[in-house]
Amino acid sequence: MMARSVIQHGVALAVFAAICAFVLAFTQAKTAEPIAQAKAKARAQALAEVMPPDYYLDPILDESFEVSSATGTRFIAPGTKILRALSNGMVVGVIIPIRTPEGYSGDIELLVGVDNTLAITGVRVLAHKETPGLGDKIQRNKSPWIDGFLGKSLSNTQVNAWTVKKDGGSFDQFTGATITPRAVIRGVYSTLIYAQDNYQILFGSPLPDVLSDITLTEDSIREKLISQLGAPTNPIKGATYAE
Repeated sequence: MMARSVIQHGVALAVFAAICAFVLAFTQAKTAEPIAQAKAKARAQALAEVMPPDYYLDPILDESFEVSSATGTRFIAPGTKILRALSNGMVVGVIIPIRTPEGYSGDIELLVGVDNTLAITGVRVLAHKETPGLGDKIQRNKSPWIDGFLGKSLSNTQVNAWTVKKDGGSFDQFTGATITPRAVIRGVYSTLIYAQDNYQILFGSPLPDVLSDITLTEDSIREKLISQLGAPTNPIKGATYAE
């Protein structure tokens, strides 16, 4: 009797486990597609916000390449797909996905748009685990803080300005949350360094001398950029080219 009881309990547990596994698999299958669609929609919206659609003419998803192991960085891993924005066959900007490990609660994933004058066209957060009500102000729907990067470049923003005001920089920190904005700022700054160091690969042409000459004033940089690159059709407000 005892042996039969043990067998019955075992069968019951096996059936219960099978039912649970089926329900779990069914639920995952049912929700996987909506979740994937939501992520794709959020990414598409972020792409449009970091590189405004009227800034380029050709489909932005048609041109991309992977970061090599030789050029990967702490924030831009090898294999990362960078998108190019083209206008009349010329690369006018790139969208670089980055991941900073310096967040308060873990990694922060970002999209950073950079034009061919190495000015930022936009930054958006794709994913993070920062504290709600504190660190989550890096999200555009929570705070306009992220817009503070628009138009900034290595030419118009000194090295020591790339941090929060508490540390002597030019960016606001959040009340009760300084680590999060620091992490985002460092990630964005490193992206500009990467874009400058890999300009030829990203934009398909040599880095204009004016973009690597740190002795020039901002006004002279604008003038030289116009003469070397020409002004973009739809300039980004605050960037280092003439309007």
